[in-house]
Amino acid sequence: MKKLLIVFLIILAFFGGYFFSQKYNLKIESKDLIPSINPTITEEPLVGGDSDEHGCKASAGYSWCEVKQKCLRPFEEKCETQLPTPTINETENLKITIKQLLVQKHGSTANELVITVSQNIGDYARGGASSSGGGGMWLAKKINNSWNLVFDGNGAPDCSILENQYQFPKSILQGVCD
Repeated sequence: MKKLLIVFLIILAFFGGYFFSQKYNLKIESKDLIPSINPTITEEPLVGGDSDEHGCKASAGYSWCEVKQKCLRPFEEKCETQLPTPTINETENLKITIKQLLVQKHGSTANELVITVSQNIGDYARGGASSSGGGGMWLAKKINNSWNLVFDGNGAPDCSILENQYQFPKSILQGVCD
């Protein structure tokens, strides 16, 4: 009786497998058959598959930022240097340094000057010097981590020297070299 039951289950499994394969259209294929690729069919380029000479993907919104030397999305991150805002102590130290430079250049009478700082952007600064007898403006550049007086007085500075030799930012020279 056990042998008959085992034979019946084997036959049932065989027929079940056959009907299952017919229902789901299962086929046995040889491993030797390799699907051929038609060389005339061209694929569409993938989105994000475009890179410029720096590797930035324009279709993903990236472009090269020369200032930061990296790919970035302009709507997420601006392509400009972010210089730290000078602290009160830095501004006060700059005033003291400019006053000392003016005293060295013009003598002890410059000791009475009141120094103001109107702009301080990285290694460049602009301000004024005044006393009861009048005043003028000054421009300074930090060279080798030390402030240097580039121009002072009431006259017009040589803008080509400020722009080319000292490379002052346009924002500091606005109203002076327009």
